Amino acid sequence: MANPGQSRGNRAELAEKRAEAYRLKLRGLSDRAVGAQLGVSHTSVQNWIKQEADERVLPLADEYRKVQLERLGEMRQAALLVLERFHYTVSQGRVMNDLDGLPIEDDAPQLAAIDRLLRIEERIARLLGLDAPTRAEVEARVDSRPAELLAKVEAARAAVAAQETALRDGDE
Repeated sequence: MANPGQSRGNRAELAEKRAEAYRLKLRGLSDRAVGAQLGVSHTSVQNWIKQEADERVLPLADEYRKVQLERLGEMRQAALLVLERFHYTVSQGRVMNDLDGLPIEDDAPQLAAIDRLLRIEERIARLLGLDAPTRAEVEARVDSRPAELLAKVEAARAAVAAQETALRDGDE
């Protein structure tokens, strides 16, 4: 956020630098290279790029999310119509009847509509970020051989140090 004492010219200049940093970053320059070119630190460049991306990308993402939610809503309504409709069981091109001569209801289209509604609802939940993160249980096995090897290396170092000390003491 701009300082209250900052002049409009400085804010405009900062906005231009921020936009230029964003353009340079899109061209593939590193944060340090962008900073060097604009005469600022790489951390300033990182902050500017985040701000610029938030201002440019988030509104587009929100608009995309809104369009997707509308499409999913239309799909949901179509699936609900299938779910509510009576479906006849048809075999060899004929409607099947029960012993009383009444048409037999086919559950398959309704079950398929339920499955489709579930997939649509899952997609809506993902789009809105309503799903909880998935937990994973991790089991790790630690091999004790590296510890044993390190102990042997330390013992060898101690032996070499003792030999060096003995040689020095014997030479004096």
